[in-house]
Amino acid sequence: MKERNLVEEKPEEVHNSLRDNHKKCKRGFIPSILMKKVLISSCLLGENVKYNGGNNAITQNAFIQKLKSLNLLISICPEVEGGLSIPRTPVEIKDNKAIDKNGEDKTKEFTQGAKRMLEVALKNGIKMAIMKSKSPSCGNGQIYDGTFSKTIIHSDGISVALLKAYNIKIFNEQELEDAYNFWKNLQK
Repeated sequence: MKERNLVEEKPEEVHNSLRDNHKKCKRGFIPSILMKKVLISSCLLGENVKYNGGNNAITQNAFIQKLKSLNLLISICPEVEGGLSIPRTPVEIKDNKAIDKNGEDKTKEFTQGAKRMLEVALKNGIKMAIMKSKSPSCGNGQIYDGTFSKTIIHSDGISVALLKAYNIKIFNEQELEDAYNFWKNLQK
């Protein structure tokens, strides 16, 4: 389906189109312009923003493909938004601080990235997000313990903790079926 450029269309064409879409809504069809967008970790969309310059693409998943085809995904990497480079030294959370493997405190960058992510979420009316599991920014319920030994603890990444404080529902890439069901309910 070809993307429309509402700026270039004549006002009466836009009005007629919206009126037609409203009629379709009454029949159970929701046009994508009215559907709820989803915030997603950039690395999950195949963007090479991980600490090692790689990604964690889940783009073959049918739900992700559907959201992408409807232009309903808002991609963000809070670590990059906070000013960290690609690649970068791995970071884990220790005593509520983002500390890299060399012992440098990166809490300021992680906090700036989290604030930027929240700003994007609020601006776009985001109600849910799909974030990278175990990430010091995007981890949902599980992150590494700060010892760089691959030990998992029950906690949230810095950005996810902030999104949750604003009642944004968080899922990770292993919870896509739950994410789909939640998203479907948002459309009602």
